[in-house]
Amino acid sequence: MSQENVEILRRSNEALRRGDIEGVLRDFAPHVEWRDLQHPPDTPELVHGVASLREILHEWLGAFDDFKAEVEEFIDTGDCVVTVTRWHGRGRESGLPVDTFTAEVYEFADGKVIRATAGYPDRAAALEATGRERR
Repeated sequence: MSQENVEILRRSNEALRRGDIEGVLRDFAPHVEWRDLQHPPDTPELVHGVASLREILHEWLGAFDDFKAEVEEFIDTGDCVVTVTRWHGRGRESGLPVDTFTAEVYEFADGKVIRATAGYPDRAAALEATGRERR
């Protein structure tokens, strides 16, 4: 099942690259919990449910031109998948570029993302959060 989880996240990332929010959310459980450890001041750290996550995604896509999440690595840890992602774009109003790397942890149950935590500073921190040793 874990390779299937990686494929789910690949599809979700491709949907985000196309700006297809419904495609991003297709494999997220209705009760998904999304935590952003590096959330902006006007966005909550924790949101519950697909509807709330949809609102956040609309805000992100609306705030940036050419907003992209380029996943550089998918790490299968069993019930979780860790991603190492380069996020970049340009502020729609400010014109300022955004270019940052973070790691995320996606927890799965029954083929759906049930919990996601974004904003780990690096791969090692995200792996540690899953209970795996740093490597």
